Amino acid sequence: MSNQPENRRVRMTKRLMKDAMLELLEKQDLAGISVTAICNTADVHRSTFYKYYSDPANLLDEIERDFLERIPFPPAILDERNRKQLLTGATAFFDYVKENKRAFLILLRESSGNSFTSHMVEFLCSGYVPVHSGENELSNHFISLYIAYGAVGLMREWVESGFPFSSQEIAKLVFSLSWKLSSYDLPQHDSFKIEG
Repeated sequence: MSNQPENRRVRMTKRLMKDAMLELLEKQDLAGISVTAICNTADVHRSTFYKYYSDPANLLDEIERDFLERIPFPPAILDERNRKQLLTGATAFFDYVKENKRAFLILLRESSGNSFTSHMVEFLCSGYVPVHSGENELSNHFISLYIAYGAVGLMREWVESGFPFSSQEIAKLVFSLSWKLSSYDLPQHDSFKIEG
């Protein structure tokens, strides 16, 4: 819980506790995981745990943040050069997801008791999803949610199906679909009729 830069020993200790947390989450829900169980699995003292975390949920939050902080935040103006930089950053993020497949899937599981999916969606909607469908803020909000949840679902399928595309290919696919969907014009309510 200190804001000082972490040395190698601290990073290693935290890594042990994070790995222990993920191992325990594979077998049980967050509510059933105690500090003692984490310490026993990681082979660290309780005092060491409390030096960095207040409880298991706090440790899980940091594991979540590790993932979210790797998502490259888009520049304010997406010109051609910035788009290439963003694609490079997104490719690196997908590489990270690929390298940490197990952790990513555990975080996405509902039973982990955290809100990784909703945090990821919120992060994507906070500036990552480029909506330009007109002036209607409500429409833009729903389109953003649709794109963000779709991107997370696509990512999950990519991981679970054994990475059938390269990291760069999946990044391009997500960008391409997001860009097309973000420019969708919502029909007026009275003109939007479904035959049947």
